Amino acid sequence: MDLSNADRKKIFSEKLPDLIKGLQQWFQEESEAIDGTIASAAPSGAGGSIISARPAIDSKRIVDATLITEEILGIELPPEIIKPGGYESCEAMIEHLLPRLEKVFTGEWKVKKRQRSIEPKKHEEKV
Repeated sequence: MDLSNADRKKIFSEKLPDLIKGLQQWFQEESEAIDGTIASAAPSGAGGSIISARPAIDSKRIVDATLITEEILGIELPPEIIKPGGYESCEAMIEHLLPRLEKVFTGEWKVKKRQRSIEPKKHEEKV
């Protein structure tokens, strides 16, 4: 039985608190992993640092949040809905992604499914 758009929206809204919490935890872990060690060691001066000119999480790393969307929504985080360049803050990421994720979840937006790497076929030994 196929669910209606309204049913899918209801399911999405029910999962929204868990999704936000999961994305917040993921963002915090990911941004601490790079910012904590690099920013403290980065030279500072009157001209600033190149570290501060970069987003907290770039768009390529956001794809790793698929772990969260698959666990909570059962769907991948499509790269085409991610803001090019990334996000300066967790709030900016959530504000940008959630409406788009809802449209993907409800089927309003069709996105390409990423192909997973395929294991090579095992060669059978002939006896």
